[in-house]
Amino acid sequence: MLDSARSAIRADGHTTVTDALHEVTLELFSADDPAEIAGILLQRAGRLLSVRTTSIWVPSEHEYICRGAVGDRREQLTGAQVEASELTAAMPGEAGDAFINAGVAVDGKLVALLRVSRPFGADGGFNDAEQDLLRQLTTAAGAAMAKARRLAASEQAASDSSRDLAVLTDMSREIMSTLDLDRVLRSVVNLASRVLSFDRGAIGLYERGACDIRAVAGAEAIDAKDPRLKDLAVRAAWAAGRGERFYLSDRTDSASDAERTFVQIFGADLERDDTGSGLYLPLKDEEGIVGILLFEATRGEMATPRQRELAEVLANQVTVAIRNAQLYRNVPMADALGALAARKQALLALPRRRKLIYATSTLIVIAALTLIRWPLRVSGLDPVFRSLRHADIRPAIAGVVDRVLVQEGTFVRRGWPVVHLRDDELRADRAAAAAAVAAAQRAAAIAAAHNDAAGERLQLLRVDALQREVDVLEQQIRAATVRSPIEGVVLTSRPEERVGTHADPGELLVVVGQTDSLELDLAVAQEDVDLVRVGDEVRLRVDALPQRTFVGRVVALPPVTLGAANVSPRFPVRAVIPNGEGLLRPGMTSYARVLTTPASVAGRVLRSPIRAIRLLWWRIWS
Repeated sequence: MLDSARSAIRADGHTTVTDALHEVTLELFSADDPAEIAGILLQRAGRLLSVRTTSIWVPSEHEYICRGAVGDRREQLTGAQVEASELTAAMPGEAGDAFINAGVAVDGKLVALLRVSRPFGADGGFNDAEQDLLRQLTTAAGAAMAKARRLAASEQAASDSSRDLAVLTDMSREIMSTLDLDRVLRSVVNLASRVLSFDRGAIGLYERGACDIRAVAGAEAIDAKDPRLKDLAVRAAWAAGRGERFYLSDRTDSASDAERTFVQIFGADLERDDTGSGLYLPLKDEEGIVGILLFEATRGEMATPRQRELAEVLANQVTVAIRNAQLYRNVPMADALGALAARKQALLALPRRRKLIYATSTLIVIAALTLIRWPLRVSGLDPVFRSLRHADIRPAIAGVVDRVLVQEGTFVRRGWPVVHLRDDELRADRAAAAAAVAAAQRAAAIAAAHNDAAGERLQLLRVDALQREVDVLEQQIRAATVRSPIEGVVLTSRPEERVGTHADPGELLVVVGQTDSLELDLAVAQEDVDLVRVGDEVRLRVDALPQRTFVGRVVALPPVTLGAANVSPRFPVRAVIPNGEGLLRPGMTSYARVLTTPASVAGRVLRSPIRAIRLLWWRIWS
């Protein structure tokens, strides 16, 4: 035990095994590649435990393959394949050696096995402390590998999202580049192949329960007498009438009641048209359903969930393009100009006095509508309360929760004990280590009395190492009492239910927060985000006190977009609400308004139409 412990101490003699383990853990978590993490584990385990051979084994079906080794038997072990049972016994070349194994688990799954071996020493092999040290190393390596995998997955997801966004942007630019309705419809069904793999795609306009197929993918013209096209129009009308996205995953193995109903109605048509799966997307907005975009394939499961989401985003863009094209086609320019001319002639024919009265009244109304200004109120969406300053109380060591010393709502000061972990074994180990220290001190005294300088020095070295072990156990005993880092109120619901449960290092046990001021997170629509500024007043009411208005201030505008890609994006706003009386509590349902830049009646009324006109103008001429 002492030899391996001393191997982890630097030459200056001040760095403990705990410090060395901490340094190795930091090094493991600094690596982003699982292979690099395995290499660090392989190198550092041998140094910390002073072993002759260190090897790492990866499971493969019913065998284990050695992916790397360090030490005397490196060339013999690297690439070797053994049964799992062989790793639980001495391997060839390990006669007279002691060995231990420790698994490396990622998200609960064993991904590698670390094996160390060395000749039997005076202690007869590896002691409990060394085995625990090896387990801590492999646990840290597993956590580091899990972190590396999550990082790689997030980078891949970001790459996929960027690629999908680029495709949708190109398609949107192509669709919005024209106001010719037929050209828009043809572009849609032909461009859809960039986000979805299908055998038959079509788009139709929906009106009064009937669907008129206007464009088919890959076809310049449509044969209205084609029986397959008529069947397709009937299925499209049924799906459009539902008013929501419908996905037929597999005609021969329906997964939902809606799919079974669809197959029951159109099963013969689907079989005749050799349709195995289909995606039907109604094109709708606040005015109603304008058409339907549909895709069918001979195979089952034609689209992944991600592809269905992209197709739905495309459907939303198509709806806007169709509405714009219809609006452009139906603008009655001649009638509008004629009506304006008639009104102009009637106004010029009025008596002068009446003209003056009308002009004065108009000026008064315009002045009232434009000069009288007051703050524009922006609605806050999904407001959520939480404590402004809070701390998560987590244990530094693993253990079973012995006592919870607080309850929900209890006020605690900084440094007060909150949770106590069972420390009977630690205290017993400390007592045993202290007894060993005393025995070593007596042995050193006896050696000194017999003028045995070598024996005295050996015993003093034992005293020094054992005293360090006592200090480590003392620190762990102190850490078994988990204390509050801040002053505040216990926010965790029923914390006493954790008694008797096992807690890992860093696991959340209790949350303590201060409620004299609360943080309010809310969201605003994208058309209002440019109005909100830091320092703006926030007013809110809660269901519990509907007669009371609480006032706070905006403190931050995080640069994050909320909401899915297929809905209107929202932007977060963070405010601080004073709560000196303690009337507000985290979790209350609230209704918030942000008082922004003052605006007149005219500005409020014309703001949305002006925005819509500018967007339409840009779509037409840009």
